[in-house]
Amino acid sequence: MNLENIYTRLKDLSTSDNTSKYKLQGAKGEILGVSITDIEKLKSEILSESKIDGTTHSLAKDLWKTRIIEARILACMIADPQKTTRNMANQWVSVINFYLLADHFTDLIAQTRYGIDIMYLWIQSPYEYVKRTGYLILNNIAKNDPTKSELFFKAFLQKIKQEIPLSPNWSKEAMYECLISIASRSQSLKEEILNSIQSIEPIEINYGDNSIKTIDIIKQLNKL
Repeated sequence: MNLENIYTRLKDLSTSDNTSKYKLQGAKGEILGVSITDIEKLKSEILSESKIDGTTHSLAKDLWKTRIIEARILACMIADPQKTTRNMANQWVSVINFYLLADHFTDLIAQTRYGIDIMYLWIQSPYEYVKRTGYLILNNIAKNDPTKSELFFKAFLQKIKQEIPLSPNWSKEAMYECLISIASRSQSLKEEILNSIQSIEPIEINYGDNSIKTIDIIKQLNKL
């Protein structure tokens, strides 16, 4: 499947409802309005022809160049983590402006050999989606890497406590998800988090449905 075929398929799968939904969630730039479910089906078709390798990686780079959000999400799904250089990662993350794109980009970068190293840099960023991606990598580790020690995760707790109240919306949401995932690893980590954030106020997150959700983090942690 080539770039022209994929673009035609994406256009055929687009809906005005999806376009409106993505805009409400903060997406900017060229949007076709294709659901993630349909993008994943398209990914499966592409990978049925060829596994993730140099061929799909080249196609991923071409998809990214289109600047279409759904094409870029698909690019993250079929790019080869082993061929995704740090320079490429930094170029791509610098133009991300939609939380769903950040999420799928994270899935790619978390599989690279430098994922953890670059995470430390990105969580320092003042930019909403760069910071989100950094914390989503941490979230990925918390959920999927049983080899990491409790000390590794404890090192981030004070930073999250200090920054989450004033962080941009989608960065804040990723930090909240990190706290939940880290607390879910063990009772001792849960207690450590509860002790370290006792004074934190409920946070507000706009999920793009024309309403703002107020989340009491301590209450949510106590439900685990």
